[in-house]
Amino acid sequence: MESVRLPEHPAAQEEYLRLQFSCDAIDREIRQVEELTGAKAGEHMDVQMKEDPDQQEEVTLQIFRTQLDRLRQLSMAAGQAYFARLDFIPAGKAPETWYLGRWGVLDPETLDPVVVDWRTPVANLYYSGQIGKMDYEAPDGRVEGELTLKRMLTVRGRELTGLFDSGIVAQEAYLQDVLGSVSTDRLREIVTTIQAEQNIVIRYPLSADLLVQGAAGSGKTTIALHRIAYLLYTFRKKLRPENMMILAPNPLFLSYISQVLPDLGVERVVQTTFEGWCREGMGRQMPKVFRESRLERNLSLPEEERRRTGASLRLKGSLAAMKELEAYLNRLQETILPPGGFKMAGVVLMDRAELEKTFLTDLRFFPLEQRIGELKKIIRKRVQSAAALLKERYASGTEEITNRIRASMPAGETRQQKIREAYELRDQRYAEIEARAEAFLKGYRDKFSLPDLMDVYRNFLRERLPEADPPPEGGGARQEDLPMLAMICKALHGLKTRPMKHIVVDECQDFSPFQVELLKQANPAATFTLVGDLYQGVRADEGIRNWEEWTGPVFGDRAELKQLTVSYRNTVEIMRLAQSVSARYPIEGVCDTRPVLRHGEEPKIVRADSEKDRLNRIREQVAAWRGEGFHSIALIEKTEERAKRLFRRLGAELDAHLLSESDADYRGGVLILPASICKGMEFDCVGICDASAGNFPEDEFLCRVLYVMMTRPLHRLCIWHQGDVTPMLAGKG
Repeated sequence: MESVRLPEHPAAQEEYLRLQFSCDAIDREIRQVEELTGAKAGEHMDVQMKEDPDQQEEVTLQIFRTQLDRLRQLSMAAGQAYFARLDFIPAGKAPETWYLGRWGVLDPETLDPVVVDWRTPVANLYYSGQIGKMDYEAPDGRVEGELTLKRMLTVRGRELTGLFDSGIVAQEAYLQDVLGSVSTDRLREIVTTIQAEQNIVIRYPLSADLLVQGAAGSGKTTIALHRIAYLLYTFRKKLRPENMMILAPNPLFLSYISQVLPDLGVERVVQTTFEGWCREGMGRQMPKVFRESRLERNLSLPEEERRRTGASLRLKGSLAAMKELEAYLNRLQETILPPGGFKMAGVVLMDRAELEKTFLTDLRFFPLEQRIGELKKIIRKRVQSAAALLKERYASGTEEITNRIRASMPAGETRQQKIREAYELRDQRYAEIEARAEAFLKGYRDKFSLPDLMDVYRNFLRERLPEADPPPEGGGARQEDLPMLAMICKALHGLKTRPMKHIVVDECQDFSPFQVELLKQANPAATFTLVGDLYQGVRADEGIRNWEEWTGPVFGDRAELKQLTVSYRNTVEIMRLAQSVSARYPIEGVCDTRPVLRHGEEPKIVRADSEKDRLNRIREQVAAWRGEGFHSIALIEKTEERAKRLFRRLGAELDAHLLSESDADYRGGVLILPASICKGMEFDCVGICDASAGNFPEDEFLCRVLYVMMTRPLHRLCIWHQGDVTPMLAGKG
């Protein structure tokens, strides 16, 4: 003990010994699982299931996967066994002590809990409670009692580096200690610092749809990911990771959040974009999508043109447009039917009335291409029956002819020849009938005029939504075309998407009602968690402007709206300046944001006398931030073209990376990026490279963009401008 350095706390030695005991228990369980699986802790191992396994193989493989997942969890638990201790006295029972960690650990010999998982009901005492009378909802009912100790513990391996006992001051100190640390390359998991309002969102019932209005820095993305981990733990008998999906804004953001779920011990959750979901569902029918950032395009357009384009985008994303398209597709299905029904050699196979009933009513749940195939099964049987009927007619006629020959001619070679000729003619007619039936079935598909997907889309816009912008000439589509194209594909060919039971949509304010309704229709058994921030609605022209656009029309007033109002990212000083910008265009019904009481350096608003002076000031500031030990530094320009220009001038000198929306890999360090992709990310330090009045004139859309840029930093913010500063920051320097 003399060589071990412990925190200054009366219980430090007791907690240190308890930590050694817990680490020993983890090590023992690791050895057990290693013996069962043949795998080694810390080494990646995965298994692939055959396309069509039998039931026993599937069960065996699922058990093995569960054991591998457990080994991964234990490997991570060895690095941090737990982060909190709770002492609780249930009413009328003996006192209980619980240690909370990311993963539960049992003593292999006694099966007593050494560490309880943060997702268990008892953990609510940590996330929601203060010292004193408390209760929590357990599987067998509510447990009432008294919480006598709530202790936050900082643990690294077998080292105990920090202890904070309960109380508002201590909790603030612990929270500030965690939030004040320098960031990593990825979004952080926040199990140790989940707050009461966040805990409500994480543990919201699986059976209900949830909308979350989360202020910038409120942790809404991380909370949504932790909600997935919580649901998979709580409903592990009915949920699999493969049936959970998170939709993110772009591939770069997926890379940014990619490590959160694995760090929580969760693998195989589907993480994709709306375009990726469409690509999976549409398959070979998916048109080429032009790689053009919609926000980037808006940032480059004059205000009048942006408003005109925005009106077109809102129209395309509306439920009214969806209903128009549904009606159009319903009429389209009638036009592809062959006129007059089906006949073969004078035999009616299916008249028009029966054809319409079968195709339009009985088979209505199939897409048109599949309906044509299903109808062919019916027609094939009728063709076979018609052929049999025609053969029977020829057979009867041949029998009559041969009977007359026998009655009218004496026996002999001549009569036999006549009879042979009659049967040969019958066989010839048989062959003709079979050939005709084969030709009919071969040409069956040609009787239907199933149109091309893009032709349907263009014709629909031309006939029903002429005010909406058409897709680009020469083929292909833009991202805003995808919801309608997916719906048309569903009607024509089907959407081959995997069925989901729960879907998380991040940055959901940029989704249209059309998109969300389409996701609901494609996943009728799924519930939704949608997280976003209307103040960051920089795509309001195509997304939503208020939550009522969804709550009633899409979710039928059955989705509850929760608000996360505390920002954990920015310092008080940064948030104060950012709120002075967002307050210029308030949003009704959205609660004010309040930052965690973490102070830092005042944001800098710096005037540059020339372009050369601006570049010099950026160089100097990056060097200063690096000198302070900051890891992630973002230099944000308004547009992609400006970001590329800055990268050409300073990229090599600053050892910086240039980020774009199409990038699939996120890296830390010094980053140069356009405003269109910074939403959802956080950095130690942020430099807004040109907030001049000419670049950011007074405008609600640009106000939202500037607010997003200003709320990215954890610690430092510097804003440069040439000439006058944007009127949205006038007098703030």
